[in-house]
Amino acid sequence: MSPGLTQPIPAFDDLPLRPGDPHHSAWGLWQKPALGALNYLTDETVLRAVQEEVRCGERVALNLPLDAVKPALLGRVDFERKMINKAPRVINDDVITFNTQTSSQFDSFRHFAYQAEGQFYNGVTQDDIHGTRESTVNGIDGWADKAIAGRGILVDYASWVATQRQIGSYDAMATHAISVDGIKTILAASNTQPRAGDILFVRTGYVGAYLGLDDAGKQDLQTAKHSWPGIEQGEDMARWLWEQQFAAIVADNPSLECIPPVDEEWLLHPILLAGWGTPIGELWDLEALAEVCRRRNRGSFFVTSVPLNYTGAVASPPNAMAIF
Repeated sequence: MSPGLTQPIPAFDDLPLRPGDPHHSAWGLWQKPALGALNYLTDETVLRAVQEEVRCGERVALNLPLDAVKPALLGRVDFERKMINKAPRVINDDVITFNTQTSSQFDSFRHFAYQAEGQFYNGVTQDDIHGTRESTVNGIDGWADKAIAGRGILVDYASWVATQRQIGSYDAMATHAISVDGIKTILAASNTQPRAGDILFVRTGYVGAYLGLDDAGKQDLQTAKHSWPGIEQGEDMARWLWEQQFAAIVADNPSLECIPPVDEEWLLHPILLAGWGTPIGELWDLEALAEVCRRRNRGSFFVTSVPLNYTGAVASPPNAMAIF
């Protein structure tokens, strides 16, 4: 049994763990619930990843600029900066304000609940979160204490789908469901075998396409119907993700999963965040990462992330880097 577990990892069909809990939840699985699936990232796991993955020292930053997505998507508040000239001394300060989900981000377990039940990870409610300003329950605080580090594996779907004539045209800014079979095929082609505690990266090509838009094109997204590619909702996907036991899952689109969803009953945000305590990363810049993986013929790498450390964070820029 892995360190930190209260019981062996159950089968997918044995979820939820306790009668009355929301569907497919795994509440009570970890002795340190604040970390959720990040409990997999033990010192031994991180050391193995360093020894196996760091071979040449090439580094790739995985963060969009904080002001790269403007106007902000999904009705969020735009990034703003104020420059302060502290005359008569020749000194400058600046003050920034931003929604922590307007650019590359990690979602915490207090971001998205099981909607019908109104419960976040481990049964936390809105009253628990908003009851006091000092509430830290389900925040990123626990992640930031030791940071996040481990083995990352890349599913470069945008590159793979361009070679698949039977799939037809692919638009990185339109709805497209990435299936379990597609993910497995790409991992097999890179000779990458997932293992418990990996951080899964899925490149849809959304960020590359977004950065290629002019200002008018970005402005049009404010009124257009939300749509983008992402991993497919469904029992097959949820089952496969559970069986892999990833420490976190990251994508370069705004929601990890495809939007509009292909199966509302299997939305992945409540299952991953509220059910399993699996961090979700969105809008990460995976363009350079994909290029380095292709050039070096690699499907895996060492990855680090140091989220912002403040009380009760709902989300944070990842401050992430891959090392080869």
